[in-house]
Amino acid sequence: MIISYRTAMEPLLPDMANKLATGFAISRQGCFLWVTSAILREFSEDREHVSEATTNAIYLFFEAQSTTMLRMMNDLLPAELPDVIEDFFRLLTDAILYYPHKLVPSQLFTPIFQAAISSLALEQRDPLTATLHYLRDVIGYGGDNPPASSGTPNPPEIQQLVQQLLLSNGEVLVQRIMAGMMITFPRDCFADGSGVLLGLLELMPEQTAVWIGKTVTKLPEGTVTEAETERLMSGIQSRLREGPSALRSIRSLLQDFTNSYRRRYVAPRDGLGRLEATRFRFDG
Repeated sequence: MIISYRTAMEPLLPDMANKLATGFAISRQGCFLWVTSAILREFSEDREHVSEATTNAIYLFFEAQSTTMLRMMNDLLPAELPDVIEDFFRLLTDAILYYPHKLVPSQLFTPIFQAAISSLALEQRDPLTATLHYLRDVIGYGGDNPPASSGTPNPPEIQQLVQQLLLSNGEVLVQRIMAGMMITFPRDCFADGSGVLLGLLELMPEQTAVWIGKTVTKLPEGTVTEAETERLMSGIQSRLREGPSALRSIRSLLQDFTNSYRRRYVAPRDGLGRLEATRFRFDG
């Protein structure tokens, strides 16, 4: 109904939002988030004939659904709700596209990002793809060319908030991405995983290189030689000195390194694997 009749559905929105919020809290089914996402798109600020009061109310509805989801993730492991996680991060991809000026400064922005990192422990393609797409979009808002729908410039205050988030959480994000590429990700997720690393390297190259180096030191003893580690890190540093044009070749270096590791050590659960047991916690 929302997709077919769009803004003509506005008189029903208050009652519909209440029903969707109650239904999601009781059932924990991702279909309620799917409909929330449709509402968010159809009544976003760049649509014609939509009042500011309506878009504000819909954003508050989105925050309420997100809070419910974060509470669920506090109680359950990601493996217990992969389909709901997929719908949640597809919803979030729409939210940051249409409402970055509301989502990025909000109190939910950091716990949502931490929930995304926790979800990288999953091994199913679809929820991982949705999560990785959201992470790539968030990183994009840390620079001048975000994946915005309107093409308007990305305000410096938004860039600063995203960069602060990444500085606080980037190390564990890099560890999770590399652990996934070496151990748990389906092959269909490799491109998006390395895309997250490339986005970090473009935004904060020196810091990301440090995080990658720390991650490699956490690998189980004997699984990587000193020569392999030196080749990877010296290759990254030399390409960083060459400037932005050489960053994509770092992506190839990381893919080669993680692919080589994966071929030799199919599924070790020590070292980086221990990160999979980290629980997401939400106090809201």
